[in-house]
Amino acid sequence: MKEGHRSIGPATGSATGPAGGLPPDHESNSPFQRYFGLEFGQSDSGVGTVSLALQPHHLQGAGVVHGGVVATLADTACFWAVHSLLGPGEQTTTIEIKLNFLAPARSGTLHANAKALDYSNRLAVVEIEITDDSGRAIAQGLSTYLVLD
Repeated sequence: MKEGHRSIGPATGSATGPAGGLPPDHESNSPFQRYFGLEFGQSDSGVGTVSLALQPHHLQGAGVVHGGVVATLADTACFWAVHSLLGPGEQTTTIEIKLNFLAPARSGTLHANAKALDYSNRLAVVEIEITDDSGRAIAQGLSTYLVLD
């Protein structure tokens, strides 16, 4: 990535394209995403979406979704938002994530919607919101990604 600010507009690549060096079907071939049950939604123009149909193994002892499950969902959607902005051969990794847990979830599907806010000097800042099927906010956060050449 060239030094300086990169505007967030039309993507230089997407989950179905060559950006970041990932194969076109990466989202369906990711062993982690398959194991965890994550459903890929979108990776385009700085936006990433992922959903998760909650299963009993996603819940902690009190019967609500485990915070680590929400964090995994958030991190994955944020990755796809940044991935859509990468140039050929670039990759990214999370360097910081902060989540505010707003409400418990017990069942249904959680939806993660991430949007890149800034992409400059090898760093991307992404906002994230996790909602349930009714649109109720479960968590909100902010993450930072390092772009690797």
